[in-house]
Amino acid sequence: MAPRVLTDSEAVGRLAELGLTVEIVERVVRRADAEASICTALDPPIMEGLTRWGRTNRYLREDLVPEGWRYDNPRNLPRTIHPGGGFAIVATTGDDLTGLVDLLPATKYSKGYATVSAVEINEQLALDFGDFDLGSDDGQASDAGDLLTWLMLFHVDEVGFRVELSLPDRIVDGRITSWAERIILPVFPRDDDRLAALITAGG
Repeated sequence: MAPRVLTDSEAVGRLAELGLTVEIVERVVRRADAEASICTALDPPIMEGLTRWGRTNRYLREDLVPEGWRYDNPRNLPRTIHPGGGFAIVATTGDDLTGLVDLLPATKYSKGYATVSAVEINEQLALDFGDFDLGSDDGQASDAGDLLTWLMLFHVDEVGFRVELSLPDRIVDGRITSWAERIILPVFPRDDDRLAALITAGG
């Protein structure tokens, strides 16, 4: 089944329903990129990607926890949990199809047990409740394990940053094969000096 794909004003409105804004997401990915860019050839080869992933999750939390969001790390899965308790967001590196409307993106790397379990819960909720609530501000999870988990996929290249907030509903051998919903954000260009202040906003 084809995912629900939202772009432009529809994407902005949907982000607002989930308690997010384009500005928050852009600030998060730019701040993470600023830290990752400090890495040099003398670092271990995985350090730049690891830094970008870790800082993206950290800065997402720095923006959202003051607004009442919570966080946990079950089996090292860095969840940022909506105040209503109905869903969580996990930032992760996407492949080169991330943010492209007519193509099917995936995570850059095969995912481990924690992510597999989270996606299986998404899939089970879809089976249990049919057209289930894909995340709103009034959903209350009865247990930490039954949260919907959205992935904030980010892909960085020399042109800019492509990001989407998407809800996976099927995973096979650690690779996501289906999405229930994709919220496509605008491309954040690298050379847009007007947005440079977002890197350091918030301290």
